[in-house]
Amino acid sequence: MRRWKLSLMILSLFSSSDAVRAEWPWKHKSSIDYARNNSWPQPFRAADATSVVAPFEVMRANGWRENNTLGSLLFSKENTLSEAGALKIQWIVTQAPPGYRVIYVKSGSTKQETDTRVESVQLAVSQMIPTGPLPQILITEIEPPTSSGVYQTLVHRALIRTTPTPRLGQFSGVNQPSQQTIAPNANQAGAGGTSSGPKP
Repeated sequence: MRRWKLSLMILSLFSSSDAVRAEWPWKHKSSIDYARNNSWPQPFRAADATSVVAPFEVMRANGWRENNTLGSLLFSKENTLSEAGALKIQWIVTQAPPGYRVIYVKSGSTKQETDTRVESVQLAVSQMIPTGPLPQILITEIEPPTSSGVYQTLVHRALIRTTPTPRLGQFSGVNQPSQQTIAPNANQAGAGGTSSGPKP
């Protein structure tokens, strides 16, 4: 009988510890949920802010890629770099922010044309930066939305030709200063003696 009670006590002791151990994950999760609910929305603000800012970062990167792309118009028929292309490369390697000094080259219709374009860009960059790290030169399939310099010159000259010469409008009576130099009620006060001020 005594052994039976002892074994029953030992068995209940182990079974109760298992029950307590089984409750710990639930208690731990409920305490985490309690702390999270009390601190809401603080833990989630960083994720929300990141999701709001992320599209702008993508737009910024796309804008710099478009700006730093050497399109087909900046290469000659032999796929060598034109003077305008060299000036654009000079701007990229000297004026662009250091994190965005990447040169994108529009690919040609064949691999040989693309290789010739990249080689002429590498030559121009190495002449501008003889020592130190060189900017990345990447190939892109996206043509930047630009037009030729000849077309832009024609548009600019046509705009200058059609702009009327500036001239002032006619001088009208509305713009003339008033001929009356004294207050309107000053004549009445002097003539009729009806001024409301103190008499001398």
